[in-house]
Order: sequence, then C-alpha cells, then structure tokens
Amino acid sequence: MIETLTDYPWHKKTWDKFSSARTRKHLPHALLVTGEEGIGKKQFAEKLVQSLLCHKPSNNKPCEQCNGCKTYTAGSNPDFMEIQIAEDKKQISVDQIRALSKFITLSRSFDFYRVILLHPVEAMNVNAANSLLKSLEEPADNTIIILLATSLNQIIPTIKSRCQLLSLPKPSYRQATDWLQINAPDLSNVKERLDLSFGRPLIALKIDDIDIDKAADFANAILQVVKENKSITEVAKVWEKTQHADLINWQISWLQSFTKQQLMNQNDNKEFKEVSPLEQDLSEIKAHIDAEPSWELYQNILEQKKYLHTSVNPLMFVENMLVLWFKASHPCR
Repeated sequence: MIETLTDYPWHKKTWDKFSSARTRKHLPHALLVTGEEGIGKKQFAEKLVQSLLCHKPSNNKPCEQCNGCKTYTAGSNPDFMEIQIAEDKKQISVDQIRALSKFITLSRSFDFYRVILLHPVEAMNVNAANSLLKSLEEPADNTIIILLATSLNQIIPTIKSRCQLLSLPKPSYRQATDWLQINAPDLSNVKERLDLSFGRPLIALKIDDIDIDKAADFANAILQVVKENKSITEVAKVWEKTQHADLINWQISWLQSFTKQQLMNQNDNKEFKEVSPLEQDLSEIKAHIDAEPSWELYQNILEQKKYLHTSVNPLMFVENMLVLWFKASHPCR
C-alpha cells in the first residue's frame, strides 16, 4: 500500500519544471531525480509516477480516483515497475535490469505511460549500469524511467547524459520548521532536531530526545575543554564508546551554524525565543572561537570523517577532535 502523498513546499519549483515539460509534451524518456536524504526525494518520485499513470490528471497532479491511481495506490498497476535493492542483497543486479528491459517491451495495459522507478542509482553494480545504458539509448514509446540518486558523483557520466536532471533543494530553515509544525504538531525540540539533522525535516522526525540529550552533553563536554575546566583525556574517556559518526555530525552541524552566524553577524534562528541548554553551551563555545579559527576547525573536523571506518584507536579519535577545539579556542598556544 502506497502512503498518501504529502505536500513538500520546497519541491514546488522542481515540480513546476516537470509539469511544464509535460504540458508542452517535452517529457524525456528518463528523469534523474537528485537531492539529499531526508527531504522527501522518494515521495517526490512517487508523485511523478502517479501523475504519469493517472488517466485524468488535473494540472498534472494525480486525480486519486481513476483506475491508474487506484491500482498504483494498491501496488498493482500493471504499467509500473519499481526496482530497488533486494532484501538480502547490497546492490541492484544485472538480472533486475534485464527484467526492466523485458518489462519495457510489453504492451501497456491502460494505453497511457509505462513507468519504471529505480532507486538508488548508486546501488547498481557495473554490469547493471551498463545494461541500463542500453535501455536509455533505445527508449520505448510512452515509457519513462525515473532514477533516484543522492550523489551525482557516483553515477557514471553516460547515464547522467541520457537523463533530464531534476534537482530537489533542501528546504530553508523556515520551510522545514513550518512543515514539522504542521505535520508533527506535538513534536518537541524542533530546533534541536533540525540542527542535528542538518535541516532535513524527514530525518528530524526520527531524532529522539535521547539523541538531543547526548548532543547537549557532548557540547557541554567541549565547553569544559574550551574553558580548560577538564583535561582532554578525561573528557575523551567518557565519549570514546559513543558512535563516532554521531560525534562528527553534531560538530559539523554546530560549526556550520557558527560560520553562518559569523558571516551574517547575527544570531541564527531568532524565531525560537526559548534558549535550550544546548544553545547556551554552543553560544558560549562560539564566543571563544573567532571566525577564521572556526572555519579552519570546520575543515579539520570534516577531515576526521575519513577515519570513521578505520581501526583508529577510539580514545585517540575523540582526543584528536577535542584537541582541535582547544587549539581553535586558544590560537596562540
């Protein structure tokens, strides 16, 4: 069963681009939809699919009432095929792409569009990608292949060149906040959730209060190091067993916020009147770090990401990050 499609205001410009092309009958045979995780990329693609399968679209939006819409919602539309990573696999295989190629040759059941949704494109192995190229090079009539991708850099150029790109932007902070307040009115700590999710509302929904409390505790630990209240080794011992990816992502989020505020010479997210303990600690940390050291610190923390999947000593990994904060706040030492 396909869930009811939700409206995402930041999708509007990209949707209008698709709608205009369809109205002018300039739809390509392949669409490559890209965007970050957590901004509704899959939902956007599902809306595209249903629009194309709909027998009576209104302004290119699905009517929800025709056989095309109803069978799609029920997961049984004969003119639609979805390809994704099989449950027990790590990649999209060449056999799955061969099934796509066979599907394209079949007669359409409703005499409208035939639609294929493939995601994520990056998960195709080399043989699968080469097989897909054949279908892209020899498009079938009234057939549209929709590809979903997070990272364009991981897609071979020959596939990209045969698709029309539809790029979904990340919502503004205000858009993400408004969307969460409308769709999850009982959600607490909205600002903290958005900060920890890098402004991606669908990921913010999955962040719980435990994550927020942990992040606040880690910010406080950094503050203690910055103010020289505790030794780096002592603090690092408390955090060495925490998921290092979480620690890195929290710091990247905070430093991005620092840089933005310093460049604009203002406090971020003024619409939030209440100041949380996390915000208080971050504000105090920021006061100890000037703009130039803050940017250098950001680059250095990003550099630490390359060690996430190595056998680096956990204690040393956390110590190295805390040393970077200490040096940024004490540039003369």
